[in-house]
Amino acid sequence: MATPEIIRKITTAQDFATLPVVAGKVLTLLSDDESNVKEIAAVIETDTSLTLKILQVANSPLYALRQPVASVMQAILALGVSRVTNIVLSVSIFSKYLMLARNVNPAFMERYWLHSSSVGMVARVLAAKIGRSFKDTEFLAGLLHDTGKMAMMQFEPELFTESVNMAAMRQKSDIEIEQEIFDADHCIIGATITQMWRLPQEYRIVTEYHHTPDLAPNHRELTAVVRVADMLCEIWGANFYENITELDLASTSAWQILCSSFPKLKDLDVEKFTFELETEFRDAADFLQLMVK
Repeated sequence: MATPEIIRKITTAQDFATLPVVAGKVLTLLSDDESNVKEIAAVIETDTSLTLKILQVANSPLYALRQPVASVMQAILALGVSRVTNIVLSVSIFSKYLMLARNVNPAFMERYWLHSSSVGMVARVLAAKIGRSFKDTEFLAGLLHDTGKMAMMQFEPELFTESVNMAAMRQKSDIEIEQEIFDADHCIIGATITQMWRLPQEYRIVTEYHHTPDLAPNHRELTAVVRVADMLCEIWGANFYENITELDLASTSAWQILCSSFPKLKDLDVEKFTFELETEFRDAADFLQLMVK
């Protein structure tokens, strides 16, 4: 089967091929059983602007630390290696998006940023409410889930605009129209990017299967959390052209996966639960401001 043209463009584009250097080094250290937190902190601190941004995020209301942290090592001790690593990746990915945004329609880019950060934030709150700790993996997975659309906007802006207009006009899902126009959808494209960036497997799984969490070979709970967050953000006004106009959450495979893992959800007042989530998703705007200022 021939490789879709957009995937060929992405995989051969030098400016899209890798994450910023420090993020790559941190991922390499994490895969080495002999590495330690001092090494990880030292690598992060080689990038002053990244370090300042990490400390801004760590000291923000998002983490509600009892005492402010003044160094990467303090942040690691307070939050743990996994959470700090996910902050590093979040900041690095946003910096990558900012660099790429120069060629993207500003209106699309603004909506993309709001949607992605909102999904990450709602996924984080949802995971906490069901008592499941993913150590902020859910936040970064939410941030990444529509990376394929970012690539479409970057490499085929006219075709992306056409796909958005066509989906709205024909009242079809974004996935269906993308397959028609690009011969690939944003899930497959996004999964390709996570592999290029050598991100841990769970991010590829979420990116590839966030529309079909029941088909995910593993990490189904994480994928389901991100998908529920994604759908809620679509109907709350932080949408990104998926064309969801109404949502019966209980009938979705994502919610059913979560109910299977957490049976108490079956007795939950879903309307009240989602209302509580909606009030907290406003924090996404605060995160977005931290990232772009």
